[in-house]
Amino acid sequence: MEEHAYFEQQLEVLCQALLHADPDIQEIIQFGSSVYAPDLALDLDLLVTTTAQKDDDAYWDAVADYPLSVDVVVRRPGEPIGGWIALGVLATHKVLHGDGATMREVRTTMPVPTYDEARMVLQAGDQYLRNATEASDEPLRHIHYRTAFNALFDAARMAAMTYLATEETRWGELRRALPVPYAKEFRHFIETLHIAYFYHGDYPRQDVEGEFQRWRDRVSRFIQALERER
Repeated sequence: MEEHAYFEQQLEVLCQALLHADPDIQEIIQFGSSVYAPDLALDLDLLVTTTAQKDDDAYWDAVADYPLSVDVVVRRPGEPIGGWIALGVLATHKVLHGDGATMREVRTTMPVPTYDEARMVLQAGDQYLRNATEASDEPLRHIHYRTAFNALFDAARMAAMTYLATEETRWGELRRALPVPYAKEFRHFIETLHIAYFYHGDYPRQDVEGEFQRWRDRVSRFIQALERER
């Protein structure tokens, strides 16, 4: 059996274990690197919506035997989801159980971020870059580099949401709503940081740290410019 097929099979077993541990689970959403880079992911992120939350041990025990490390975020219907987690879920997700109600909630209840939060995401990108430079093997280094570049995109997206005073997270809608020249600059962030570098992993292999810093400076100027406008 191929490795990917094996993990997919184990994922079904994992979902059944969670449903056995908590029969009140309505939805199980997979998000993060295990969705966009399943062959390289070293952990599994799950967002669980349940009508009657159990003790943490119930969920931890249910996922203990999965081949990868599993992080489970548990919530009740209507309970707010942290802004950065919500962004991560919206960016890359897969509904493993349920009808997508959680995704509809995330899209409609995500709070408008702040410029300070956008800058915090820039700092998170710095940490991902450090993780990449300290990684002991190439696949892990690749994941961290991609995530670092995408953190820059997320910072720009959060700043655009703040500027527009909107909970809208879809980058296409944000770009259309931004005035020129901000829309043009945001398009560069989408096409390069989010699509080329993050989704396709097609970032420059030479001087990655320098490339990251150039884009970081550019996103930082973008945030500052939007903030001055308001």
